[in-house]
Amino acid sequence: MNKKPLLIILAIFSPFTSINAMVIYAHNFDTDDNSTFLTLVNKLLIENRLLNDSISINNYNNNSNSNEYIENTENILEDILISEDSFIIDSKQFYNNTIIALVVANLADEVLRNYGHTFGVPSNIMLSMNFSNIININSQNKTNDSAKMSNHKNHTIQQGNGTFATDDGNGNGTIVNNPSYLSALEHSDRMIQLYNNELNGTSGESVYINKAKSDLGNALYELEKAIELKESPYKIMEIVHGKVHPNLQIAFNLTLKR
Repeated sequence: MNKKPLLIILAIFSPFTSINAMVIYAHNFDTDDNSTFLTLVNKLLIENRLLNDSISINNYNNNSNSNEYIENTENILEDILISEDSFIIDSKQFYNNTIIALVVANLADEVLRNYGHTFGVPSNIMLSMNFSNIININSQNKTNDSAKMSNHKNHTIQQGNGTFATDDGNGNGTIVNNPSYLSALEHSDRMIQLYNNELNGTSGESVYINKAKSDLGNALYELEKAIELKESPYKIMEIVHGKVHPNLQIAFNLTLKR
């Protein structure tokens, strides 16, 4: 029996064997100008959707979020303008599955950042997958929430900057930034769109690759559902780092930075 494939599989999954030890290492894929540019374009599309939703007639209660989406849009446009002279873009590569897979990986990182902001968890913790830190933050938040909300079940505090804090009386967590929550959800939805439109397909590939693609699709839908249910940041980190990223790596042969 050839042991090389087994060794490769073990090498790929070895960073995740420490889940029970509460520490998982984040993926850090090699990117290029094409994937970086496409990521910025997709982020611009997402912010535009969020802005349109926030000012639509059916969502007039979300108008307080508009300023944040406008600022985000301006920042992305500035990034594009600053980078346009240094980017080396080949538009033919925009249809390359590896490039699109890198875009999905980048958007997954944006989900982590935004979902972290939603619950007041720093981006470096969400991206590094240090579970001990997230548990410490959650424990501290629950202690603070219990003290503040002991006599106010299902209490909501609306603030002028569009952020709010909630507690269901059972210590299930506190949302501190609603625009970031909506952004995480929209990024997740865009990842599913890219998967269905560009990455999903099993023709002429090995069973191993096809399974990774199928598992990736399942993970993306699981991620969106977890965000909709406002699961803990721990859960979102687990899905992205333990399911989305590794299946992207396997299915589309993404390489890690050395």
